[in-house]
Amino acid sequence: MDWLAWLRGILVVALFGWLLEAMQPASTMRRYTRLVIGLMLMMAVLQPIATLWRQRLPTLTGSYWHDPDVQGLLQQGVLLRSQEEGQTMTAYRREMSSVGEAAAQSVAGRSAASVTVSIGPGDQPAEARVTLRGQPSTARRQAVAQAVATALGISPAAVRVDSSEGGLAP
Repeated sequence: MDWLAWLRGILVVALFGWLLEAMQPASTMRRYTRLVIGLMLMMAVLQPIATLWRQRLPTLTGSYWHDPDVQGLLQQGVLLRSQEEGQTMTAYRREMSSVGEAAAQSVAGRSAASVTVSIGPGDQPAEARVTLRGQPSTARRQAVAQAVATALGISPAAVRVDSSEGGLAP
């Protein structure tokens, strides 16, 4: 916007205000008319600043997010976040397995070898696979399954008991 057009706009607003004030009879409305005319004059004077602000604002905010360095940092952040989530889930799965092993050992003693826990939706244990040494009885398998299910907060049907010599629980 060139300065001549800007000056012309200010003059038009001032003349319009003077004309409006001159046509109005002397009353209490005259001071409100002066207020409105003053606001319009102020807007006309500040218009170049507003125009400049509207033109520069997208470049100021947009250029930052489209900068290759910033995009690289954002991608690294996403990668680090996914790696951290994976490590957290591995640690959580390991912790749940140790809880299951403790429950299995409390029932089966030394014959409990390992417990592997699968994590389902909602980050909750979904199922467990227990490996026992030797050939445990069906009653012992059921007791181990019940203890592991209780410790992990899952259904006993979601616990599979296996022996190191083969054979899943019925």
